[in-house]
Amino acid sequence: MITRRTLLSGAGAGLALTGAAESVPAGLRLGAGKRDLWSMSGGPHLRGAVIVQRRVYPSLDGGQFLGSGVVGAPVTDQALDDLAAAGANLISWSGPGPFAESAPYAVDSAIVDHIALWLDRCRARGLYTVLCLRSGPGRSAFAFHPDETWYPAGLYDVSVWSNDAAQAAWAQMVVWTLRAFGAHPALAGVVAMDEPNGIDEGHGGVWEPFAARIAGAVAAADADRVTPLLLSPDRWARTAHAADLRAAVGPGPILALHDYEPWTYTHQDQGDRRNFNARSDLLNRPDPALGPWAMMEFGAVRYAPGLTDYLEDRIMAFEAAGANWAAFRWTHGWRPYEAREDSMTLPHSPEAMALMRRVWSRNARRPS
Repeated sequence: MITRRTLLSGAGAGLALTGAAESVPAGLRLGAGKRDLWSMSGGPHLRGAVIVQRRVYPSLDGGQFLGSGVVGAPVTDQALDDLAAAGANLISWSGPGPFAESAPYAVDSAIVDHIALWLDRCRARGLYTVLCLRSGPGRSAFAFHPDETWYPAGLYDVSVWSNDAAQAAWAQMVVWTLRAFGAHPALAGVVAMDEPNGIDEGHGGVWEPFAARIAGAVAAADADRVTPLLLSPDRWARTAHAADLRAAVGPGPILALHDYEPWTYTHQDQGDRRNFNARSDLLNRPDPALGPWAMMEFGAVRYAPGLTDYLEDRIMAFEAAGANWAAFRWTHGWRPYEAREDSMTLPHSPEAMALMRRVWSRNARRPS
């Protein structure tokens, strides 16, 4: 079991890359490479679902909605057991990175503990996981809610798009994460930034060189020798920007894509009754020349007409391409949260779950 003691020995505030490398025991950097998990030849190899967590702010969240821990909402053992029993072998975790959001961007021991425990919990159930770094230096989780007013405006932080020091720290955070956790048997990959949205923040053209900076730091540190780096295109991981990203970062990183098209179908309001048309609402697949990719998020509200047909259409396309995939989203099993955030919860749709069980039964790979 990875513990904070082994990960943070000698690690201090404002940790530099060299310090990060020295703080990770050499034994944790050994192990067989996992790039074959992402090979599209003979794939998909990983099929599962997405779970999302963020830092808890007691003054905003209270003591129940997201639980009383540092990260919430809690994911219960039963929720993980149920995912494994349904046949999935992947749970993609979107959550806070292990560096603080504010300067000097120190390693956050509580987040490190949370990630370490998460990896052990996944391994115990035969589940691979991908760490999708949702927040970190210069970016809070509220970057995902730019036009909403339910949280204090001061919590909204997207300074990473204009702050060079934050970008440098984010690159360090990705290297640190890969070196610290890369050899854990359950970790299949690390997505450097979940749903980058520089264009939407008025900083078009920033993400591609920023992503190249991350990829360069990872390559220089040989941090992806065991567990691969995944990078998403700008505009919330849209396939339309995949070519720009690949041109910037080169052939090494795997493309982590998200698909919620057509948005008017996938995110319709209850009562809209918008239908999905497989003939016209075609999946935007990346050019094969762009190299390996995975669909790390896709889905629709559970009350969308023809939901199962939509999910099956997308899954068939991923299967044909040999691409790993994760559907949005799995249940946390935490009742106060699920009572309010359930519009896209897969287990709430028996028809969708019947489809998932059928396809997840093809999974053969499990962490050792």
